[in-house]
Amino acid sequence: MSDEIIDSVPALTDARVTDLVQEAEAGCELTARASEQNPHSHRVQLVPEDVLDAIDERAAKDGQSPDAVVREGALELSR
Repeated sequence: MSDEIIDSVPALTDARVTDLVQEAEAGCELTARASEQNPHSHRVQLVPEDVLDAIDERAAKDGQSPDAVVREGALELSR
């Protein structure tokens, strides 16, 4: 396999680059953009739903985070 170094991008003219530079320098009003939910922000389900529900119930009952309940359970199992 050989790699070729090029100094241009096909179909990207100097005029288009100039337009893009002017657009970038003018700035972008980000508050006008609609927000989108991060597709990776959902809860990964590695255990059955009933186990997740039990962890959430225990966390609420004990005033802890679900993570703390899981860590506590893991410590009890390791003893």
